[in-house]
Amino acid sequence: MTFEAIFLIQIESPALAVDILPEVGGKVSQIHDKLDGHSLLVQPQRPYRTIPTDGDWLLHDTSGMDDCFPNVAAGAYPEQPWAGASLPDLGEWTHGIWQIVHAETREIILEKMGKALPYLAVKTIRFVDDHSLEFSYRVENHGLPIRYLWSAHPLISVQNEYELILPPGNLTFTTFPADGITYEWPTFKGKCLSREWISHGKTLKIFITGLSEGWCELRLPTHTLRFVFDLGAVPVVGVWLNNFGFPPAGERAFRCIAIEPCTSPSDLLDNLDPGAYPRIAAGETASWSLQLHILPRESADAQKDK
Repeated sequence: MTFEAIFLIQIESPALAVDILPEVGGKVSQIHDKLDGHSLLVQPQRPYRTIPTDGDWLLHDTSGMDDCFPNVAAGAYPEQPWAGASLPDLGEWTHGIWQIVHAETREIILEKMGKALPYLAVKTIRFVDDHSLEFSYRVENHGLPIRYLWSAHPLISVQNEYELILPPGNLTFTTFPADGITYEWPTFKGKCLSREWISHGKTLKIFITGLSEGWCELRLPTHTLRFVFDLGAVPVVGVWLNNFGFPPAGERAFRCIAIEPCTSPSDLLDNLDPGAYPRIAAGETASWSLQLHILPRESADAQKDK
């Protein structure tokens, strides 16, 4: 595969190395386990290129870990004074270039100005310990109140077996696009989504609500990935199951699971009650964070048994 001259910067600990592409929407292109050689995210499907503001994410590389803001699915912004402004698929943050504010061995700070909406976004990726990353976000509103969504979008390579663990409680989920049904986690059309794949050649996006604690785990044969977040800011977990259903016909499909802690149970800014979306008041700042703990499976199991 031939790549354009896209700048890559790496942060690392003794256990992990993280590749970041500021020119490709600030994407985390890969997370490497330095001790066993595993790469945890889906490998690049196309040459890396900067996605123009009006570009189509689906026509560029779709691998790795992105952040979606202020929307996920493409659509129009719903409120004045920017009503009708076009927001691209996976949001503005995946398009264009992030500027490097600061970089060192274990941390990078990036920033980006909004296009359709007047804000400054600052993203920090850093190691909090040798096996744990923290992604922290700050958005300064330079205009009138902004309605927004944020969602993590890590495409985790899953070859076969998996187990998705969530906090105990009465969890429910809905699909996107919505089918009008609220399901009890984890059963969907005869499948136990916590450990069973959907049909081959299909994808499924769901939003899980009712969390009692701010965490979830994806257990794979080689590693456990534990996502930790503040329920006050990030109350929902989205999950995208892709069993060789994406990309569409004519391209090389792959298998992955995306664990997507997010701010609202939708990919659109206009299909829920307006009160279901967070807002940033004029002149104010919103901040939130996500931690990702990555342990080899034997180490994770040993900690769990203590």
